[in-house]
Amino acid sequence: MPSVAADRLVSADRPVTRAATLALWELLSATAPPARGAAVLVARGLAPDLGAACDVPLAVAARAALADLRDRVGPVLDTVLTCPACEALLDVPLPLDDVLADADVTPSAVRVGAVEVRGPTTADVLAALDAPDPAATLRRRCVSWPAGTGPDDDADLAVRVAATAERLAGAAGASVRLGCPECGEDVLADVDVVRLLTDRVTDQARATLAEVATLCGAFGWSEHDVLELSPARFDAYLDLARTRV
Repeated sequence: MPSVAADRLVSADRPVTRAATLALWELLSATAPPARGAAVLVARGLAPDLGAACDVPLAVAARAALADLRDRVGPVLDTVLTCPACEALLDVPLPLDDVLADADVTPSAVRVGAVEVRGPTTADVLAALDAPDPAATLRRRCVSWPAGTGPDDDADLAVRVAATAERLAGAAGASVRLGCPECGEDVLADVDVVRLLTDRVTDQARATLAEVATLCGAFGWSEHDVLELSPARFDAYLDLARTRV
């Protein structure tokens, strides 16, 4: 199974170019939602192609998406959650640095006794979604019992295997917890970091396309010419284009 160096997943406050935003937007738009985490790995140079990225654990893809989101929005992302108890809308600042620190990349496989348990990959999820029983298919793909044995042979081992499988699968997720100021209930919400990244990239790409169209129309440049401008010149020319009579 392909491996990815953990230090290459950590955000480093690197600038995100407009060209890179458009490229990622195109890639995410052309990829089915269950495989978009794998697409992020390709976009960040962590996998050579989508096929290889689909064999990388979901936890690694999710952390890459977190790092990309951190590069785009900074240390805090403002989100909105709905309290399940009173349905109040809650403004929740998501501290991406803290989430990144908590999203440790777990081993791709763990042995529980003689049983091998590995974290699910995008390929596993896609196969499970096409199966009559997705949960059973995912378990069968990610848990390898020795020949001639199974979960019915050792109940205690089966419980430990199930707990390990759940932990490895859960490593791909993130969550936030807070108290609802309206009703006081404790709210725990899962965070789909790939969807958050997709939404943010889509917004950024649409804004960029509008700006590029303004510059192309004002000065007769091509999209390539506009995207080759430095950020400072891009903004300066955009100001000129918007103030031209």
